Amino acid sequence: MEQGLEERIIDYLKETDAGATASEISRALNINRMTAVKYLEVMRATGLVDFRKVGMAKQYFGTTNLSYAQAALLLQAKQLIKSIEKVDDHLEIFRDTISNHLEIIRSYKKKDRERFIEILTEAEDRLNK
Repeated sequence: MEQGLEERIIDYLKETDAGATASEISRALNINRMTAVKYLEVMRATGLVDFRKVGMAKQYFGTTNLSYAQAALLLQAKQLIKSIEKVDDHLEIFRDTISNHLEIIRSYKKKDRERFIEILTEAEDRLNK
């Protein structure tokens, strides 16, 4: 993905009061419409933008669910993940992340820890499919 395009899309959406369609964004930023759609869907999945249906079109707008700091951290995390070139690098980062979470989870009550175990079991099942 083009570095900085997510930020350009967010900046453009901040300037529009009513949001914008993928076609409007592509024209304004001089990018291919399908590129805009791809970015918007990834950004929607990560919580940076949202949309509402207007007839047959999707009207995208910046989400208010994330603060600017949260959005910036999310973008940094995505860039870190993209920079991982080897499986071993990914495993090391994943192991460190899990270890940090486990330290916190250990302090929870048993019933809450069990909920995390359910999520991890579901993740294991999905990886084995």
